[in-house]
Amino acid sequence: MRLPNARNIPNGNAAAAARIERSRRRILGAASPASRIVTGACAAVAVAVLLLLSFPLAAQDTVVPRVTAPDPALRAPFTEANLSRPPVTGRRGMVTSLHPLGSMAGMKILLAGGNAFDAAVATALAVGVLDPKNSTLGGQGFATVYVAAEKKVRALNFFGPAPRAATREAIGTRDYRKGYLSTPVPSNLRGYAALHSAHGRLPWKEVVQPALELAEHGFVVTEELAQLVALLAPALDYPTSRAVFFPQGRAPRVGEIFRQPDLARTLRRVAEGGADAFYKGDIARRIGEFYRAHGGLLAYEDLAAYEATWSEPVSTTYRGFQVFAPPPNSSGLGVLLQLNILEGLDVAALGHHSPAHLHLMGEVHRLGIADRNRFVTDMSLTAVPVARLLDKAYAAERRKLLRPGTTMPAIPASPIDRGTDLAPRERENTTHLCVADAEGNLVSLTQTLGAWFGSGVVAADTGVLFSNQMRHLHTDPASPSRLEPGRRPRSNQSPLIVLKDGQPWLALGSPGSEGIWQRLVQVLVNMIDFKMDVQLAVATPRLAYAGGAANLTLDPPPVFELEDRLPAATFAALRQLGFTLKPTIAEGGSVNGIVRDPATGFLTGGADPRRWSDEGDWWGPAVAVYAIGW
Repeated sequence: MRLPNARNIPNGNAAAAARIERSRRRILGAASPASRIVTGACAAVAVAVLLLLSFPLAAQDTVVPRVTAPDPALRAPFTEANLSRPPVTGRRGMVTSLHPLGSMAGMKILLAGGNAFDAAVATALAVGVLDPKNSTLGGQGFATVYVAAEKKVRALNFFGPAPRAATREAIGTRDYRKGYLSTPVPSNLRGYAALHSAHGRLPWKEVVQPALELAEHGFVVTEELAQLVALLAPALDYPTSRAVFFPQGRAPRVGEIFRQPDLARTLRRVAEGGADAFYKGDIARRIGEFYRAHGGLLAYEDLAAYEATWSEPVSTTYRGFQVFAPPPNSSGLGVLLQLNILEGLDVAALGHHSPAHLHLMGEVHRLGIADRNRFVTDMSLTAVPVARLLDKAYAAERRKLLRPGTTMPAIPASPIDRGTDLAPRERENTTHLCVADAEGNLVSLTQTLGAWFGSGVVAADTGVLFSNQMRHLHTDPASPSRLEPGRRPRSNQSPLIVLKDGQPWLALGSPGSEGIWQRLVQVLVNMIDFKMDVQLAVATPRLAYAGGAANLTLDPPPVFELEDRLPAATFAALRQLGFTLKPTIAEGGSVNGIVRDPATGFLTGGADPRRWSDEGDWWGPAVAVYAIGW
């Protein structure tokens, strides 16, 4: 997702440019910088208090305003000062997510005596109710967690594999990018259950309750949800999906209450019977029968056999910090590869956002893209040389390819033997959340449906959208991401945990397709090399690879989007160095993170202010990241 501007509106459409300008003003506000800070702080406090007192009814009583044009005399420049937000702090706990009620669901659990693992499950379930275009309990995900009682970082993989019947012969020439054929084993709920079973404290039923309330009683329809359901109606054109998203024969309208009674019934069964109520028994059998009746591949046996898996995370060190990520099929390895290259260079001496700094980041991203695309796949079925790739000697070899003031004309192939991955580029729509508690536990969790609204299919009468992640498995038998039973698709998701002097310091992650493991590197460099707090680190301008085929290419060209808050002279200098630049108002993605001060235990949350969306001819304000602390 990216925030468009007049320069990327087709044919210089003046009306579209004017609409963008009005919405920019709405997001930024038209008052003076001082009054914006005071007003924003007061509003944040008021919202937090209302949510604490009246969850979830506060959302039901809210009226979403329409976009209105401000007085042109009060135009505010789009600058870093008014794009950023103050950091959110807390002592007892902190939750960040892409919906205010999602964050509030987790905070409710923390204030009721739950720990970070309880709160992460509650938040993930709630976000799946509130933002079904990005995630539901029928999606896939990863979590990286720090367990304070064990002084240990663990990785949880709940990225469901292809069904047992998913063979090239079964697919044939049929399109399996959307619809009944596109669904792997739904796995988010098994992941939540595994996280709670291993480390949770409160009863499972209590952790599920916030999501159940939101599904049953509803929430206010936002402009984004209303417009995207209408825009993507063809992708939701299945009887079971129309019943959920078009209950009155039309898309929901802004300000209406969106209730999901089928999903509430499913969640009630899950609250009472645990994840087995979904994966075994009547619900699973109805799902299996539903897919069989519609020519799909998912079966009851796939659901009944599925379990999330714990594993050792992959990790590296960066200037004394230990950075942990899930192993492949996650792309966290790509973050670590880039950090290893950067560690041998004095990044801070270049000056933040100088042409030399941005040029270096872009070149390192190109190296990271090439190696990630060459190596990352499902490690349970294909060997990935993780130890060799994370060896500091290998980083030194790749670092020799960098030349200050010179752009690499091409990316030399890695000397490590590995076949190429033929995965095509398709935009991924995900969501990320972080949770920290007073005991020192940290959770970094990313989950997805694949494309917006996933497969487009609500499974049977469950009220649950399932994903379309089968699209990332391919009928080419030579591909490491080849289609075969039980193979997990490669994922861009890269939830991170960072330790400082052996103590929990940071939970960090982002949605946003292949940009995830680029922007996380930039944020870590902002925090560690340039000493920024987490809020400024996620809000400051970013660049992102824009040369095409980011999930495929082994030789990414030096083509980037660069946020136009940076000076024109910076653009000119980078172009002189050989970069092709596409100015953009905001690079896609919504980074969020939580920092724990090892000395005091106090927490600071960072919430990315970027969150506009575009889809075809539509653009508009979307959900933003919300941090809540206490």
